[in-house]
Amino acid sequence: MSDEFSFLFAFYGLLLGLAVTEIVAGFSRAYDERAARPLGVMAPLFAVLLFLDLITFWVSAWEWRALNSVEFAHALGAAVVALLYYFAATQVFPKEGDVDTLTNHILQHRRPVVFCVIVSNMIALIPTLASALEARATAAELGAWTAANLIYYAALILAATARSHRVILATLVLLIAYVTGATLVMG
Repeated sequence: MSDEFSFLFAFYGLLLGLAVTEIVAGFSRAYDERAARPLGVMAPLFAVLLFLDLITFWVSAWEWRALNSVEFAHALGAAVVALLYYFAATQVFPKEGDVDTLTNHILQHRRPVVFCVIVSNMIALIPTLASALEARATAAELGAWTAANLIYYAALILAATARSHRVILATLVLLIAYVTGATLVMG
């Protein structure tokens, strides 16, 4: 690795990869225990949303490619973002041997999961916003970008705080569609 971006991305990519691995391992454990504890829908939907959000982080790291030097702040920011995602990934599915249902588990752990996603997104917005300002983005572009992020955060908060299972499930489906659609449209 001869350039700064590759050096930092290797570290960031490794940590994000651990979070993805934890999601897959958690789902695998849940699948293996499906006879004793049905999978349900809610925990897998949270896992899909977290997985998609992690993929957007992987792609958005490309914005850092113009990095001139690797500084402690860059590495710390990358580590905090990725480790928050890792923690969130560990909370989606129960640990081996837990007897609670998957739905009860995610209902009890959804707030820390959503908190980690929101904080990670807010930290990661710093280089994206800096790039947009450096490229002299228009007020309309910044407004659309801000609105898209606020909609996402509001829906995440609804998924974390709603009491109705139907509202949570509908919000998760909409969030998955929103992340997928926004990523495909905005590139």
